[in-house]
Amino acid sequence: MFIITIISIAIYIIAILMVSTNIYEFKKEQKLNFIIIGIFVVLIITWTIVAFSSNGIQVSQENFLKTAKMVSVLLFAPINTIFALPYLGNILNKYKQERLKPEQVQKRLLILGIALVLVIIIEASYIKTFEIGLLSNVIK
Repeated sequence: MFIITIISIAIYIIAILMVSTNIYEFKKEQKLNFIIIGIFVVLIITWTIVAFSSNGIQVSQENFLKTAKMVSVLLFAPINTIFALPYLGNILNKYKQERLKPEQVQKRLLILGIALVLVIIIEASYIKTFEIGLLSNVIK
């Protein structure tokens, strides 16, 4: 679990660097708020996906499933952050610079939303398979 946590922290550092380079027009306080709130929202969404995808997995000991869920959240939340926040930050940054009109922002946010829904659908299936594989290796 220690190695998984280190990997998660490393991916989060990369995600934060990617986000901060895409929101260079923001003030420091706005950057910090955007990053913290964004990571928190992505973490909640990822936790929901993991909880939903774990339904129906039967194990003899519940703590194995809890550990598999935690590993899934630790790995997929920072990856989801890399997918969503830099692009969202880029859109907002360009809007702040007045390089995008409100209609363009809405269009890009719609495209981002559709892409994220597709990623969530694919990811839910993948996480279930990932957890089953992880549990089968642990239980053996």
